[in-house]
Amino acid sequence: MRTAVLLSALLALPAQAQETRVFTDHLDRQVTVPANPTRIVSLGSKNVTVPLIELGAVPVGSQGTQRTDGSRVIRASGVTTGVDFDNSEIAFVGDFPVDLELVAALEPDLIIWPDWQDGVALEQVEAIAPTVAYVTDTALHEAQEFYARLLGRGDLLAANRARYDAQLAQLKGLAADGTTVSYLQAFDGTIYSCNPYGHIGLVLGEAGFDFPPIIDTIAPGDCDGFSAESLQDFDADWIFVTYRTDRGQTPADAVAALEEVLPSYCTALTACQAGRLVFMPREEVTTPSYDAAMAVMFALATHMSDPARQVD
Repeated sequence: MRTAVLLSALLALPAQAQETRVFTDHLDRQVTVPANPTRIVSLGSKNVTVPLIELGAVPVGSQGTQRTDGSRVIRASGVTTGVDFDNSEIAFVGDFPVDLELVAALEPDLIIWPDWQDGVALEQVEAIAPTVAYVTDTALHEAQEFYARLLGRGDLLAANRARYDAQLAQLKGLAADGTTVSYLQAFDGTIYSCNPYGHIGLVLGEAGFDFPPIIDTIAPGDCDGFSAESLQDFDADWIFVTYRTDRGQTPADAVAALEEVLPSYCTALTACQAGRLVFMPREEVTTPSYDAAMAVMFALATHMSDPARQVD
């Protein structure tokens, strides 16, 4: 009886306050966050959820892609981390915009809001739980450092960066002096490129390859559209083009998009004529994940190691 009374008294005590700390987010906001968050809700799949999982913090809820057939996926997570809605306890909280009722129902202790999720105001989200803002176009190394600092996982970050650097050294060995590389995608009759373009631009630049001057006309961190007349300006020894596997696209879709820009696109590009126009899935290219970046480096090294396609 005495034990039962004591247990009842203990249960009636208020829960111990969670330890907190102040974190500076990408909008230079000082946010008081849990020192060890356990119920994180991510409002961005590939830009937030994937790096969280990679650093050992599986969120309780995530934004995802709602497909036309009703299925839901965490974009890029299946191919990068192996974790998705159908094989985890991560709850779907909407696509764009996310559903704030679903977010609140998960009783989060921390929410991460990427700036592209502007269909819901930051003020609305932080009324539910402490909210950290993340700028989506942050480059890989800075993005990983942001999340490691938020989660206190500098140890795992260092290990992942060491793997990245080791694989980068392999790619550097293929960067013969003067070898040029380029990257683009086509959509609705327009050529698009970025500076840099995801991991392709990042790792090729760090490996010592050269880019055509048109890439330098794009402001660092930005993407621009170009007309068909500019296609030849993107020519290089190697050209890389991406397509979206999360939407069921294949290289044939990327080819069709290029043909919409210029039906004779291949004859305008020496890289294409030499068999050095390479099509790659976009998920790994644009996800701020070291695992994704290393998959890109492996793919690049594999193509560039082909004796039949060596640059003269």
